[in-house]
Amino acid sequence: MVQVGSRLQEAAARHLGRRWFLIPLAIFTASRLVDTLFIFLSASHQVALSQARDDYYVYEPSPADPGYLGVVSNWDGQWYRQIATDGYQHPSPGASPQEVWDTLWAWAFPPAYPMIVRLVMMITSLSFPVAATIVSCLAGAAAMVLMYRLVARTGGQFLASVTVLFSSFWVAAPLLQVAYSESLALFFLMAALNLLVDRRYGWAAVAVLALSMTRIVTLPLLLAVVVHAWLRYRREGPFWKTRPKDALGIAVVAFCTVFGVVAWMLLASVFIGPQAGMERSSGQRSLYLGWFEDTYHLVGVGGPVFIAVVVLLLTAFMLSPRARVWAPELRAWSVAYPAYLFALTPFLPAVFRYLLLTPTLPVMMAGTPRTMTRHTLLWVAALLVLLLLCQRWYVSTMLVVWTDDSRPGP
Repeated sequence: MVQVGSRLQEAAARHLGRRWFLIPLAIFTASRLVDTLFIFLSASHQVALSQARDDYYVYEPSPADPGYLGVVSNWDGQWYRQIATDGYQHPSPGASPQEVWDTLWAWAFPPAYPMIVRLVMMITSLSFPVAATIVSCLAGAAAMVLMYRLVARTGGQFLASVTVLFSSFWVAAPLLQVAYSESLALFFLMAALNLLVDRRYGWAAVAVLALSMTRIVTLPLLLAVVVHAWLRYRREGPFWKTRPKDALGIAVVAFCTVFGVVAWMLLASVFIGPQAGMERSSGQRSLYLGWFEDTYHLVGVGGPVFIAVVVLLLTAFMLSPRARVWAPELRAWSVAYPAYLFALTPFLPAVFRYLLLTPTLPVMMAGTPRTMTRHTLLWVAALLVLLLLCQRWYVSTMLVVWTDDSRPGP
């Protein structure tokens, strides 16, 4: 019996080795089932949403207790619903200031996600909430497969599984199945990092440009490209002499990470004018130092000092031997992206959503485990329970519109 059991284990290991992608898909599928349950349970607390509200944009009014399909298009989902249904619009002659503002503000949202949802709606005749759920879930599943591949190549299958697990059950992970662009952005990000590590620079540039048309977060990837180029130089010397095409490819990817910051702004400017295009697409109208400035106003000098210490500690960890289980390019992104967020985004709960694009951070809480031990499994299980409780809070308090009072969204 013992021999039969060991043979079955070996056969299962070989099977999973050939079909490794089943592990991240299974984890992500389980997380979607749990988050669907959370959304269903919380939907009964949602208030009626009408276009009369002046603190919350409503494209499609919905009654109280709208069910799952009514919740998945909340908040930014209303803007994506407008874009997917009507496309990007110009203000009509004689429109009121509020109508002009609503029409132009849609241009703040890059087109990749709503246009893909629009395509699905056209092909299948499905409603926006259903099409958005399908697009988000498929993009999220593909992102987890690529995330698993990226981590497993340096950290092994167990670390890759934990990374996918914590990303799938992260506090804001319910957004990976609703009408938000996070799933698609995570997919393009993981694709760009995988292709960069694989030295497929042309496709990596394409992935970066696609990311720029999904979320304007490409600039932190520049550090990942620089680290990649530096490591190639350390291993191969002046590789640009023997492999000029590779050097050119790296330069193109680096250019795309910078150009991606303004790509959608420039494209929008063609249709609505340079001033409106730059303002609506960037969302930044003056010099702003994000968390550093906001925490200074809240608690004084200690606020920005604390944020700076957090960034320094994160940098120190990613440079430590323990962090070498991650690909260098992923480690670079894991430092550059949070620093980018702290410098350019306001001090709001939306940070939970933004950090979906940093899969290494929740794994750090578990000590970046590479081997499966009893202690590690217990610690991972405890953190998973904590994340589930946080998800339940996030859905019921942040995603669901449970009050008529004005408040920040997810």
